[in-house]
This record gives sequence, structure tokens and C-alpha cells, in this order.
Amino acid sequence: MTTIKTATASLPVSADALFAFLSDLSKHRAFLEPAAMNFQGDADRHSYVIEVMGMKMPQELVVKERVPGQRVVLVPGAKKMFDHELRFEIASSSEGCTLCLVDEADIPMMMAMMGAEKLLQGQLDTALARIRELVDEEKI
Repeated sequence: MTTIKTATASLPVSADALFAFLSDLSKHRAFLEPAAMNFQGDADRHSYVIEVMGMKMPQELVVKERVPGQRVVLVPGAKKMFDHELRFEIASSSEGCTLCLVDEADIPMMMAMMGAEKLLQGQLDTALARIRELVDEEKI
């Protein structure tokens, strides 16, 4: 397993408010688009298509675990490229909360050779930056 994680971001929003947003997968559209095409989601799962090196790849994630105010864990649903566990790790802080995205991924050798780890890191960093923007815009 490869561990890929973002820096920890300090956000001026309560841990409970951030958890409420992240625990409802239908709201993930706000930070996944425009890269996530044909987004469909409900509270417990979402699916979309991403384009990687000219190939359209379907993604589907479902909730594995919710720990109020602390953590949301997602795993692949029926459409998966490889096994992985994506965690949104939330902690209360004096200014609001902190957030770190962690992906424990079993990346196949061929995908690793094609730079999948770097691509995943970029996706996590972009998602975190977009979540920060949503907080700054008071949309979370």
C-alpha cells in the first residue's frame, strides 16, 4: 500500500460543519468539478468520470465509515481501478478545524510506472485547495 496525503489545512469553520459537508457525498460535486465529469451522487455514494492521459476513467466511491466531527472514509464501489481508502481527517482547533486528505492506495505496478502516485497527489491537493476556497466563500 502507498500512502498519499496532503498538507494539513487550517480552516476557519467548525469541525462539525466541515464533517456535515464532507459526510454527504452529493456535496462533493462542489470540489470535484470540473475535473469530475458526469457527476452523480447521493449521501452515501458518488460516481463520475475523470480524464487521465486522454482516457476516460469511471470512478465510484462509497462511504465506509463516518465518525462525527473527526473522519469520513470512502472506498471504491462497483467501478474501481484499484483498491484504496480515502480518508478526510478532521480535527477541532482553536480557529475552527484542520483537514488532511489521506489515500491508502494499492496501486498496480503498471499504473505506478505511469505516475499514478503523482496524479493522485495532485487530485488530493486540488480537492483540499477547492475545499479551502469553499470555506473562504462561506459555502461550507
